[in-house]
Amino acid sequence: MSVSTVPLITNHLLQLLSSKERHILLQYCDVVQLEFADILCEPNQRYRYLYFPLSGFISLVSKLAGHKPLEMGLIGNEGMLGVTLALGMTTAPMQAVVQGKGTAWRIDVADLQQFLLQCPQLQHVLQQYLFVQLAQLSQSAACAHFHELSPRLARWLLMSHDRAHSSRFYLTHQFLADMLGVRRSGVTVAAGIMQQQQFISYSRGMISILDRPALQNMACECYQAGLDEYLSVLGQPRTEDDIKQLLQQSVP
Repeated sequence: MSVSTVPLITNHLLQLLSSKERHILLQYCDVVQLEFADILCEPNQRYRYLYFPLSGFISLVSKLAGHKPLEMGLIGNEGMLGVTLALGMTTAPMQAVVQGKGTAWRIDVADLQQFLLQCPQLQHVLQQYLFVQLAQLSQSAACAHFHELSPRLARWLLMSHDRAHSSRFYLTHQFLADMLGVRRSGVTVAAGIMQQQQFISYSRGMISILDRPALQNMACECYQAGLDEYLSVLGQPRTEDDIKQLLQQSVP
């Protein structure tokens, strides 16, 4: 694969590796398409592949019998699906469903297991990310219990905006309701108010972010808490110029 065929956006966890280790790891990876609503793994089933998202993003969903699914976290190009492999665990704790279409680096579980034995730096990076993910999952559980729908929806839209790398992305009201664990009518009302206030526009499943600062003011404290946790442990993703240089170093 040539540099010109790889998306400019890259994965922050892979950026944290040395250029040599990143180059070796990517020999075992393929760039794949993530399609909206695709299910990548089911709880208590063995992972077949692990994913480092580039331009797509993935929901981690918890399900209980007789209840709607509840989104516990999002994974975009700041993270990885299957990070529990750093603990030697090859089974998925939750369902993972594609929430934003895009691309990802995909690697076979056995290949990454072998690479982890040879690359202590990657092991350390994944352990750091796992710590952040656990903290964010805990925050999401508290958020779902204590916070009202509108602030939760604003938080969720901001998190999606951060990972979509675009101000427009596709989501239906039903999918939003399922991810937030609420009735569709509640999402319709909350989203309608946001549209009237011109924070967002919504048409045929396409959401456009019109006023991000307003959404930040509406969102609950959990949005900023998640950002702060990530930055304190893993740091700020590099600039676009840095990404271009990394791609030139990493891709044969």
